[in-house]
Amino acid sequence: MRERPRVITRRQARQYAIPPTGEAEPPGRNLERLDAPIYLAGPSHSEAPISIDVAADCSNSWEAHRAALIIAHPGHELRVHHWLERAKPLVLVLTDGSGHTDQSRLGRTTALIERAGAAPGRIYGALSDRALYRAILAGDADVFIALAQEIAHVLDHAGVDYVVGDAVEGANPGHDACRLIINAALMRIEATRGRRLGNFEFTLEGPPDACPPNDRDAAIILTLGEDAYRRKLEEAQSYSEMAIDLRRAMHSHQLEAFRTECLRPVRYGLEIGDCFEHPALYEGYGEQQVAAGFYTDVIRFRAHLAPLAERLGRAAAQVKPAGAP
Repeated sequence: MRERPRVITRRQARQYAIPPTGEAEPPGRNLERLDAPIYLAGPSHSEAPISIDVAADCSNSWEAHRAALIIAHPGHELRVHHWLERAKPLVLVLTDGSGHTDQSRLGRTTALIERAGAAPGRIYGALSDRALYRAILAGDADVFIALAQEIAHVLDHAGVDYVVGDAVEGANPGHDACRLIINAALMRIEATRGRRLGNFEFTLEGPPDACPPNDRDAAIILTLGEDAYRRKLEEAQSYSEMAIDLRRAMHSHQLEAFRTECLRPVRYGLEIGDCFEHPALYEGYGEQQVAAGFYTDVIRFRAHLAPLAERLGRAAAQVKPAGAP
């Protein structure tokens, strides 16, 4: 029996255009109104969680474990396409990828992950891009706390052993917020269940084949053969909604670098200020967009992301073990 979605309060649903509890829409539907999100109540995974204790490292036997991919925007899965094919993870996507266009990218991602043998999960386009950035600017941590709580529930109920998701790079506040939500969700699972899930990240702006020497032993590193590399490139070339992003990535990195997929162990929690140089790249970009008249406000790390991380940490610290009074 499908569980009742329980992500966001009705107040937040009205404010951020998130469907209230119990409502669901099919994946891939184009937006019909500004900020109308897509929220998919996906497979219920009613089986009991498996009891494998992978602690912080399942890199040497990852194909035997249940995985989840958690990304901020549809299209990020292209960076780890071959891992997606082999791990066949449960896929959670925070936003619909609509950006400034108000056109969802979820349909393209849904088709891609299904061809790879993966499946969408219950959090799937829960926010439009506009709503995500509006919540960050407003300092409405309740939205992100509720997402972390729901993601923890989904991962625990599905018996997920390890998670792969966006890295903190200081390039896009949505990517960094996604990682904060992931880490907060895993903290909740450890606090309530005493189970530490494997936690891995991949770059979206940095070199796709970069893996620090100290991380290599614990990382999942895939070097793609010709067939896997061809499939990855074909998927990328057919993802027309990502054309601008892909051209920028190809300009920044050698094409051959995308033959390697490096999933690095995450060695930080909610203190992400040391993960990138300051000011964050998104601050300079935001200033340019404000000057051009596209944005009205600039998202800044210290004013917006740092307080969000602190609120997520306080909320996670209040979680009690299962069965505690």
